[in-house]
Amino acid sequence: MRALSTSLSALLMAAAGVHGQSGMVQPSVTVGGGSAPASTTVGADIVDPDSPVGRQYAAQQRRRVDMERALYKIRAQYIRDIRNPELRQIGITKIRDFTDPAVFPSLLKIFGREGDDVRVAILDHLADQQTAQADATLATAAVYGDTAAYRKQASDRLIRRTGEAGGVPYYVRATIAGALRDGSNEVLASAANLANVLDLVDAIPMLINAQIGGGTTAQLGSGGGDTSLAYILVGKQQAFVSDLTPIVADSAVGFDPTLSVVTEGVVLRVIDAVVLTYRVEVHNALVGLSSRAWGQPTDRLGWDNKAWERWYVKEFKPAWDRAHAGTAGPG
Repeated sequence: MRALSTSLSALLMAAAGVHGQSGMVQPSVTVGGGSAPASTTVGADIVDPDSPVGRQYAAQQRRRVDMERALYKIRAQYIRDIRNPELRQIGITKIRDFTDPAVFPSLLKIFGREGDDVRVAILDHLADQQTAQADATLATAAVYGDTAAYRKQASDRLIRRTGEAGGVPYYVRATIAGALRDGSNEVLASAANLANVLDLVDAIPMLINAQIGGGTTAQLGSGGGDTSLAYILVGKQQAFVSDLTPIVADSAVGFDPTLSVVTEGVVLRVIDAVVLTYRVEVHNALVGLSSRAWGQPTDRLGWDNKAWERWYVKEFKPAWDRAHAGTAGPG
């Protein structure tokens, strides 16, 4: 499974003591390039091992190591290469005994390559915890899961949990924010769809930044050299005798011709190229989320990131702040 590292997930759990249920971690609205760091406060607290959050994080790490040993033992005895359904069920029951938030990310890591019965049971176990930390691990599975079916199963449980909780916890928002900032195309699509379904209005700036990726420039043939990224030749070739060498022997004479080819036509050389990725799923999620929040269709903005930036800064955010005065708004 392509998942958040255990340390990052544990960091998100440890950060609760500082942030509680704060707004979503997000970059400033600098559309079309870069983003601000996710959270300077969390980073500073974790770096200092003597801070309360740092000590809590260290204690979680120690507990996690001990619990991971026990989980690996359960996997070896009851899950890995075991086909007996009764033994597998015993292993699943033992897994359910692990309710410490520090070990939740390890459940995805250790059992990420096992059968669907085990992986789905872990998702159910996380949903049954009814805690923000378990919900964040569900968000990790929903975004970084290795198959679309598994991501949907995790997403369905997370949607149900947020509905029961009456809101989206900070941990879940932070997980989605991290995926929208640093994820691959597949991860970005999953995170965008999840932000859309969960109505995370404060994710709109990140969706704007993420809908177009790339901007990579390839320059192999610049500087007057003969190399090219590619070329297209449309022409006609004609053979001709470019040299003729006489060969003489007793009572005989001959010639050894040298044939060459001349080309007449047009050559199109591609020397430099810029590659852009239009992420359709991210764009569709952005249009759907922003249209619902705005109360008007936003598809007119298309793929123009500058137009999206102007709309967000000059139209949407002021209107949102007026409508939600006294409550946490986007950005």
